Amino acid sequence: MHRMRNDIVRRKIRIPLVSGALIVVLVGLCASTRGDLIRPHGFRSYPDIAGDIVGAQTYAFDPESQTGVFRVTNAPHVITLGPTSGNMVDVTPDHDGTLNESLQLTLDRDGRLVDEPGNKFELYGSVEIGGKVYKGLLLEGRPTAFGAQALSNQPARTSGVFDLSLKVTGGKLAEAFGPEAYFRITPQANSTFQGDFAASFSGDRPLTSLRASRQAMVAPVPEPTSILFVLTCGAGVVGSRLHRRRRMRRRIAAVSDGLSRPGESPTASRAPRSRSGEPAPSSTRGIRRSP
Repeated sequence: MHRMRNDIVRRKIRIPLVSGALIVVLVGLCASTRGDLIRPHGFRSYPDIAGDIVGAQTYAFDPESQTGVFRVTNAPHVITLGPTSGNMVDVTPDHDGTLNESLQLTLDRDGRLVDEPGNKFELYGSVEIGGKVYKGLLLEGRPTAFGAQALSNQPARTSGVFDLSLKVTGGKLAEAFGPEAYFRITPQANSTFQGDFAASFSGDRPLTSLRASRQAMVAPVPEPTSILFVLTCGAGVVGSRLHRRRRMRRRIAAVSDGLSRPGESPTASRAPRSRSGEPAPSSTRGIRRSP
């Protein structure tokens, strides 16, 4: 009896330990998929200006200074003011025919942002919002943080993602974006980035997204993250633990009810009865005695 109870106690202790180890492993697996991006899973916020179609992403490393210059150029084509397709507005060339989005910043050999006067972001074009036309320099800013992630399991054409935080310093849409913005860059072709900032690399047709970093016109909607997977797995583990505990309690109760303590009077168990309520023909009242 004591041995059985000890085994049950050991099993009850082992369950949370195994469950805790499982959660740690799951967190580790999810964490290992995260790179050094500022926001590994991004976020959704508006206004959001998308760029695509043409352009390039380059990084030229200088071994002498142990720094490199990261550049991105492409053409913005649409600004999204809300979560529905009806809130999408085309970005067109301005009165000078300029439609351009450019970024330049300096990084050290470890991919950290180096404070240089040449670090800047600029976006030129024309857009009509609410009957008002905005032309020329739509937004400019200064990078304040930089992140990157090499996608080693992806084909070379999409082998890297970059993002940065911007301090908005001017432009016709500065008020709509607020004091800060978030910029995400994904080259769509011929990317040679392998996670090394001590070597030059490049990519073609960078897909970009410039988003307000605060609530602008609607509340930001978080994109799916690995933490949701961890929480889901954790909930399953907790539910399993509770179910096992209930089974253990029922087993202990059954053992306690089925065995009488020494010195107590015999416990009578009633004989089975027929459907009519009378004792079954071959049944007799059985007596169980305590050991």
